[in-house]
Amino acid sequence: MRKSLIMIWFLCIEITLSAQVYVTQTGNIQISGKYGDVDISAVSAQLHMQVNYDRAEINMRLVLPSLVTGNDSLNRLLRNQTDAEVHFSGKMNISYIQTKSHPRQKFLTAGTLTINGVKRPFSFNSVLEHFPAGNKSCNLTASFTINLDEFGIKTGPHENMVRIKMNQLVLKRPGE
Repeated sequence: MRKSLIMIWFLCIEITLSAQVYVTQTGNIQISGKYGDVDISAVSAQLHMQVNYDRAEINMRLVLPSLVTGNDSLNRLLRNQTDAEVHFSGKMNISYIQTKSHPRQKFLTAGTLTINGVKRPFSFNSVLEHFPAGNKSCNLTASFTINLDEFGIKTGPHENMVRIKMNQLVLKRPGE
């Protein structure tokens, strides 16, 4: 009897915890920087994200071969990075969270960014806007700069700084 109660208790906790996590549509990310002497922009519509409002946690993942540029040789290099992923896991510094609605909020997101197997503390400013109707819960946007040297990525002169812009729609949970 005791084992059954414990199993039911754990099952209830698991259901409750999973109900707090919002899923996303495929997000957009744009990366701008230098490649040789040329300004280059790479885009992907495969930024994956999980947002846990109750814990103010955020997890993002981008598979590098999903990036596409206007440069054939750079596209080939990216496609050959078959196991290369970028991960971010962190906390959103939001003063309060109401999953049904809240005003537009700007806040700091801080956590760990992993690129090329190198983990580093990383933070950036984010903007979260809720939608009052429809199947979208909110839109999360951010822009920031990454120094590739800090992640052990060898680049040519003046190629180490890349500018990132992201835009992610977060879907409402089923039944909302």
